[in-house]
Amino acid sequence: MRMVLCILLVTLGGVVCAETDPYAADRERMRAMLADVEAALNAHDFGQAARHLDENGVIIYYNAEVTQGHDEGIKYFNRMLKDAAAVVKEYSVTSEVSAPAVFHGNTAVAYGTTEEHFKLADGLEFVLNGRWSTTLQKKQDSWKIIALHFSSNLFDNPLLNNAKRLNWVIGIAAFALGLLLMFILGRVMRR
Repeated sequence: MRMVLCILLVTLGGVVCAETDPYAADRERMRAMLADVEAALNAHDFGQAARHLDENGVIIYYNAEVTQGHDEGIKYFNRMLKDAAAVVKEYSVTSEVSAPAVFHGNTAVAYGTTEEHFKLADGLEFVLNGRWSTTLQKKQDSWKIIALHFSSNLFDNPLLNNAKRLNWVIGIAAFALGLLLMFILGRVMRR
């Protein structure tokens, strides 16, 4: 009987001491924001994504360009994806949260991963596994992105790997061409 009473007290004590997440509702709103932004980017509708960006929100992109606010962000995406001289022909993204957001009062920091499919105007296609981090601020019961940063591995990424392969191809072609020229030059010199 004493053993049953101890188990009951430990179990009830654990239930009473268990904390609920005071930010659970905020975390759900942020996950909904992420899903909405992802859907907007996949639809190439940055105007829709920008509604989650603070009016002075800053975004740093993979190419090290920086925009501040809705208008600059929309111009950047139009220039990269929609204009006649757009660099990117096709683009899609899937994103994941890596860990629960860290809250500092009405400010939160979140980060995660992306898998982005690019088809450039010159025909090059690749998948970039990237990282993102964002700082959000709660304003009038709504979360807004005040800073968003994208990055990828500088030392191991598809563009670098493509350049390495191209160097090998050029090196082998140059070696073969050199052998051919030596052969031709040798034949000419013997005559």
